[in-house]
Amino acid sequence: MTAPLTVVYAHGGGFTSYDPELGAARAHALAASGLRVVPVAYRLAPEHRCPAQIEDVLAACREIDGPFALLGESAGGTIVLSALPRLLDGGRVPLGVAAISPVADLTLPGMSFTTNESKDIIGRAVLAESVRAYLGELDPAGPHSPAHLPLENLPPLWLAVGTDEVLLDDVTAFAGRARDAGVRTELRRYPGARHGFQFGESTVDADLAEWLSSLTAAVN
Repeated sequence: MTAPLTVVYAHGGGFTSYDPELGAARAHALAASGLRVVPVAYRLAPEHRCPAQIEDVLAACREIDGPFALLGESAGGTIVLSALPRLLDGGRVPLGVAAISPVADLTLPGMSFTTNESKDIIGRAVLAESVRAYLGELDPAGPHSPAHLPLENLPPLWLAVGTDEVLLDDVTAFAGRARDAGVRTELRRYPGARHGFQFGESTVDADLAEWLSSLTAAVN
């Protein structure tokens, strides 16, 4: 009998903050959708620069027996995507990776930073400050930026973004690059949703649980 799927979950917070109550609420909501969730309380910037956060996710993955998937929200999405090359090099391959509103390209490109600035709750200036705290002296166009990683041979990806987010173009472009690299990629765009939409009225958790169930069904 196949072991149940475990979801290693990396929270958001701009790489610099973590609200335990909010994190617990998200883990509970995900568990209520039928997911077995292991939250990662990764080290925070700027006291701990990249790649400390990636290393914490990798350490959590090494503790999992049986099949697992990765899930990250916002900054956590960036971190789990960035962890993929080292997981693949170590032969510890997740069944899939889900990222809700990740910062895929840490150089922060995309017209939606302008077109959605008045609609979203965050903007380029806020994200740029978070990226500087996370990277320190590292190059935002370097290998710690998911969009600048080699994408071939990645496990299936599930990406979600709101159409009113400044990150809309970034996430959409990353999904396109992944598909072009031959990665099975599902992109969900939630109409009228702003950054953090998963905390409100949304079908995102049910959609995510359905996708994760399809991964386990494929290997059973």
